Amino acid sequence: MMRLYFPLTEVLTLAEHAAAAPEHSPSFTQHEDGKPGDPSLVWVKDDGTYLMTNGIPGLLHDPANPESNVVVYAEGWGTGTGPDLNQIDDIGGDDFVEHIPLDERYGEFPTFLEALRAYLKAGYAWLIIESRADLTFDISMAKGVRR
Repeated sequence: MMRLYFPLTEVLTLAEHAAAAPEHSPSFTQHEDGKPGDPSLVWVKDDGTYLMTNGIPGLLHDPANPESNVVVYAEGWGTGTGPDLNQIDDIGGDDFVEHIPLDERYGEFPTFLEALRAYLKAGYAWLIIESRADLTFDISMAKGVRR
């Protein structure tokens, strides 16, 4: 299992953007089924691994540059780490895009978005994605220093 740590404050910024956006890019399955996208975080593995919003219009560093998407890299897995990630069975191999819906239940919270807000308010610092070689993953939150 590989643990990826994302700063929760920055992740919530992405989530709030997706929730407020008037449109959303669909997941692969939604696209194939002709369905619209739902507000989601998008977990990407290519040159590094990161989260971004699926909100349209996108959250951009430079509004004049449609390619300047704001992304939140996993700690230690930024630009240039793609080749290293490819060597790790729990996340390696092909690049991917995985949608994480914000409107689905998360633990005792009615939605994942509400959970993100509550955990940040309670002093949690990290969103953790635990990825496994069988292509499954879990999401949790943690306080304090990354372990």
